[in-house]
Amino acid sequence: MDYSLDTFRAVCPICAGEQGKRLWRVDAHAAARHFLLPNTPPDAFNALARHIEQLWRSHGCDVIQCDRCRFVYSYPYVAGDKRFYDLAYQRAGYPVWKWEFQIALERIVKVASPDFRVLEIGAGNGAFVRRLIESGAVRAENIVTTEYSDYGRSRIESLGIKCQSKDVRELQEEKFDVICMFQVLEHLDGIDGLFKKLTTFLKQGGSLLLAVPNDRRIEFNEKNGALLDMPPNHIGRWNPQAFKMIGERYGLRLHDHSVEPFSLPAFVSQYAHYRFLRRSQIDGTLERGLQRIAGMVKSRSVTNALRGTGILLSLVAGIPAVLRINGQLGDSQFAHLVKP
Repeated sequence: MDYSLDTFRAVCPICAGEQGKRLWRVDAHAAARHFLLPNTPPDAFNALARHIEQLWRSHGCDVIQCDRCRFVYSYPYVAGDKRFYDLAYQRAGYPVWKWEFQIALERIVKVASPDFRVLEIGAGNGAFVRRLIESGAVRAENIVTTEYSDYGRSRIESLGIKCQSKDVRELQEEKFDVICMFQVLEHLDGIDGLFKKLTTFLKQGGSLLLAVPNDRRIEFNEKNGALLDMPPNHIGRWNPQAFKMIGERYGLRLHDHSVEPFSLPAFVSQYAHYRFLRRSQIDGTLERGLQRIAGMVKSRSVTNALRGTGILLSLVAGIPAVLRINGQLGDSQFAHLVKP
């Protein structure tokens, strides 16, 4: 798709700039189709579409890039709530280990002391904090986490770690040496309240370690026929300038920023899959037909074969775009902010 780049007046959540460019617009039904497979029962699909409309208080949503800080945000800037995620996702997996986990672990191990305290927001099933304990750098009783999933909370608490099913903005004030948020920030609205709270939680000299999707990779996917970065799931697309500016507003200094090293095989695999999923959202396409058939057959091997065929066709069609790759297209980006 081509971005429309129409001039759009709205207040940026990061820098308060009042002018931007509209990249694209989506209505609630198209957004619901992004999250649900073609064979989803009509009642479930309509329930999700109605709920998205209720969140937006509108039939549609615009995706805007701020002219000043280049932050990309949904307008309205409204995050998905628990009901949205219950309706949009039947199941979710947890990563075993990620690039950003390794960076954060190495930095904490390097500076940790006996009373070092860590807060992880949205801790999943505890993959990161488990390794943190195993490293010997931080004791379990000095770690606090938040996680909404019952399964994730039970796994974390089995490690002897305190886990609360709360928004971080609802937590009672404590002081931490490090706060970690891995692939969480892009889901959150209320940025002012969030960063005020994070700043009060950090000790002087403490670090905020953040990982979010790579904005350049998202742009490549959107412009080359792969999945859109769809609200109200992802509502903010971060970049180094946005990290720097939000940090300065709340007394934090951007210590450094990095992008995950690019892996061509991993990129091609994800891109082909995302192209297939994007095409399967469009009526009349072969990919949508394959998804419908795959959803009706009971044989897992046949289902996998149908979807595999669709992904292979998507890869072939996407080869010209892959050959044009230029720039840092690793999956994630990492920002380290410090409270001086």
